[in-house]
Formats: sequence, structure tokens, C-alpha cells
Amino acid sequence: MITTSVRNITRIGCLAAVVLALVGLIVQGPAPASTAPRPTPQATAAEPGTAESPPLPGAPDAATVAQHVEDRTRARMRRVSAGARVSVSVRDEASDSTFDFGSGRFATASLVKVHLVAVMLWRAEEAGVALTPAQRTDVEQMLIRSENDPATRAYAALGGASGVERGLEQAFGSSRIQVGEQFRWGHSMTRPRAVVALLDEILDTDRDTPYELMQDAMSRVIPEQRWGVSALADEGSTVQAKVGWVQDPDGWVVNSSGRVLVDDEPVTISVMTDRNATLDGGIATVEKVARLVGDVVRTRRAAQQKELPFSSSPRRSAVQVG
Repeated sequence: MITTSVRNITRIGCLAAVVLALVGLIVQGPAPASTAPRPTPQATAAEPGTAESPPLPGAPDAATVAQHVEDRTRARMRRVSAGARVSVSVRDEASDSTFDFGSGRFATASLVKVHLVAVMLWRAEEAGVALTPAQRTDVEQMLIRSENDPATRAYAALGGASGVERGLEQAFGSSRIQVGEQFRWGHSMTRPRAVVALLDEILDTDRDTPYELMQDAMSRVIPEQRWGVSALADEGSTVQAKVGWVQDPDGWVVNSSGRVLVDDEPVTISVMTDRNATLDGGIATVEKVARLVGDVVRTRRAAQQKELPFSSSPRRSAVQVG
């Protein structure tokens, strides 16, 4: 005589239910493609910052595609920057447009050496004198190797924080930076858009400026410091860049700014981050953000070739920085 426990009866019942459900699906068959419901944009869009934009319907024009790419890029940047604070500003000379992500001020770390050198060169030009051999060496050491002692000497010679800010205002109309007091120049505060505005002035090779020494030095950065915005550049092209990094109580400050070529056209970019868990992690974040910018730059250029305007891309003269 065969006995069946309650547990076995339950298992048999569950198995039978599964089999019946599968038979029902086979008999019914899949819904025809023409009648299958399409997800609405509301259904495909996740929480802000967690998913990319939904696919574009039909055959959108170039401006719509470019806006879609920008939205997707911002979503990707939010994911990349999870756990850290990230901001980027870009100006593409070919389309004469800007792209910004993130907000707030960031510590400059060694990026401020660009500001120090800019004031040194401007003052020498105004006085009608050349830099001394020692000053030229300090400039190259600050920009090529990111040495700190020359920056401290320049900071003192320029009159400290107030002297540097005053020099920047005289040279460029605005300091766009809060320079650190009491020789804490690495803790100066600024925004990526302000850095881009400054670099546009310094690295402009189409007009006569006193900054040729800077342009040359920033293109000869030692290999160990060529990380960052160079990830956006055409392979084998000349990159003019300055990186900065410092460990703060809240994590690592990791920055990279400069002028690179994207498809043979110049792009000025500044990526600033803080609250990174490690220096290597901060470098990886900066480079991922720099690469993502390439999609925006290329789609904007494509849209401009079709003579479609960008309301979100102000002309250079309209850029406001703080």
C-alpha cells in the first residue's frame, strides 16, 4: 500500500499548476507585434539620474537628436559621479557652443598655478620687461611638473591672495576665483566654467598674447600628469593641460583642465571633482566624464551643419562666469 504525505500532495499540486499555466501560454501564443502595447515615455523613464532618456520616436531632426544625446550624457554623468561631486564645463570652438554639468565651487589644488603664471606674464608684459631666467624656470616647473615651491614664490611675489585676484581682474576683467589666504593657494575656489573662460583667453593662438610660454609649457606636461581631459583628445594630438589633486578631510580633490583637439577641432574643457574615495578613483571619474563630452561635441557640430540653432548653447561673448 502506497501512502502520500501532505507535503508530497502539495508539491504535486504546484507542479500541476505550473504545467497548466505553460499549456495555456502555448495555446494562446504570443501577441502579434502590431497589437503589443508600446511603453509610454512615462513608463520607460526611471527616476532622474538613474536611466538614460527613452528612445526617440520616428525620424527626429538633428536638433532633437542632439538634445537627446545631451540628456543621455547628463544621465550617464550622474551615474559616473555617484559617490563624488563632479562638475564639467566645455566650450567647442567649431560650433561656438558650451555644455555644463554640475554646479558649485571646487578647490583648485595645483590648477591655480595656471592663474599664478597668467598674472606673472601679464604683469611682465604691462611693464615691458621679460621674465628673468629664474622666473621662466619657475613657470616651466609649475606647469610641466606641477612643482609647489615655485608656486609659493610666485604667490608671495604677486602679493598673496589679494594681489593674485587683483592681477586677474586687471588682466581679464574678473578674477573668477577666490584665492586661498595665508599661502594656502591650493585651496583656492573656482568653477569649471570660470576655468574655461580663463583658458580661452590664455590658450588662444589666433591673436597676439603674452602667454606663449604658458601655451608651450602646458603642451609639455610630464607623462605622469597627462591624465584627465587628454582622454577626450584625438589620438596623437597635442594636448595643453593642467591637473591638480589634493587630499581633503572629505576625500580627494581631483581636477583636470585644458585645450584638446576633437576631430581636429579645438575644445576647451575643465573637469573638477571632490569627495573622491581615492586619487585613482578620482582620475578615473575625470576621464570618464571627459570622454562622455565627446558625444555632445560631435552631435552639436552635426546639428550646426544643418543650420539648426541651439538655444542652450550661448555664443562666447554671452558666457557669464563666476
